[in-house]
Amino acid sequence: MNSAGPEMVRPAEAAFGVPRVLPVVQEILPWELDLIERVCGDTRFHDVTVFTMVEDAMALIHKPSDPAGALWAVTGGIEPDESMADAVIREAWEETGLRTRPVRYVLRMEVLFTCGARQRPWTSHVFLAVPAAEPGSPESLLPHLTPVDTHEVEYAEWVTVTRFRADVAPTLMASGWGRFSYRLAISERLFQELGF
Repeated sequence: MNSAGPEMVRPAEAAFGVPRVLPVVQEILPWELDLIERVCGDTRFHDVTVFTMVEDAMALIHKPSDPAGALWAVTGGIEPDESMADAVIREAWEETGLRTRPVRYVLRMEVLFTCGARQRPWTSHVFLAVPAAEPGSPESLLPHLTPVDTHEVEYAEWVTVTRFRADVAPTLMASGWGRFSYRLAISERLFQELGF
């Protein structure tokens, strides 16, 4: 079972800090649990979630199957023999086209997804990252976002925390999808941890 155990967690904590650990129970729809089981099988029970930020702007993604206006943080699995930091860098590159640098391990969300009598344990390792500085470019500029994995990600865009709360959060909630409720909870908790 690939659950990103202590051999992965300890080096990440040593390099990027010990995260706040939060237990969560999240009801999801049958098709959502079916999707997790189909994609992850019996081998993956985790993700890295990456909030790449410049000041109060976040690089968020929209997947082809998402409702219009739904945007959320980069997320994906840790490959065999890959560190969490490497997974953060790879996932951000694949989904936004950004070269990034993880700077803080903010949250470890220990969730139990439920769907009636069905259950799926899951852990989200939530990281704050920043764009890797290009030589000679001001760090305050928002780099252009161009997803590399265009099969998985339709587009990526910079969204401020204010716009996220005003426009994106209501869209995620209106979907009725449990995974979006969970991703929204992660976002709001991260904002609290960062003082937004």
